[in-house]
Amino acid sequence: MSATLEGQSQTGELVLPFYIVCDESASMAWNGGIEAINDGLPELHASIASDPLVNDKSRIALTTFADEAEVLQPLTLASDIDAMPGVMEKASTCFGAAFRLLKDQIAQDIMMLRADGFQVFRPAVFFISDGQPTDSDWHDSYRELTDRTLNPHAPNIVTFGVDSADADTMRSIATTAAFIAEQGVNPGNALKEIVRALTNSIVQSSSSSTPTLVIPPAPDGVISLPLDVMDADET
Repeated sequence: MSATLEGQSQTGELVLPFYIVCDESASMAWNGGIEAINDGLPELHASIASDPLVNDKSRIALTTFADEAEVLQPLTLASDIDAMPGVMEKASTCFGAAFRLLKDQIAQDIMMLRADGFQVFRPAVFFISDGQPTDSDWHDSYRELTDRTLNPHAPNIVTFGVDSADADTMRSIATTAAFIAEQGVNPGNALKEIVRALTNSIVQSSSSSTPTLVIPPAPDGVISLPLDVMDADET
């Protein structure tokens, strides 16, 4: 899909920000998800940092959420990162905390990139979870993040669900694409393939002078979920 520019009047080099957002709930440790993500992040980092064009055109960040959300790696050039930080087991699965943090962080990052003279494409968020949200009011925070009448920096969101994640929830959060692991697939194995898919997406999206968000095919053991199509009479 085509990425849209954040501020058409801007001039300067084009960059596409990527936010990897990972669930750190306790179940992610039990099912092997945290281990799989931590195993895959160094490969993701190396693949981006070692390609001069991809490194130049992309910026990457790592955010986690459980009871609260946290920026583990602020948005930056992959080549400026010595090593990606690891995710760790915490407690619950608070989606709202992730959405609130993303809204604030994306706005700050876009402001800083523009101040440095860059043109910024609409950010891409890769949202990874293995379960249902434990907070009942996350929809409000989600709307404030994704409604472009409320938030001009609303990102493109790609969701990946494994284990107990609900397909309808993953589909409702996604704005661009949604994926979920097939029944019976080991969550850790599915997440290894998902991290590889994220790597491919970032590399392919940033491999030209004009970045374009590229969604890879569903990884092994994972299926693509169709997003809702609005009826003709919906506004």
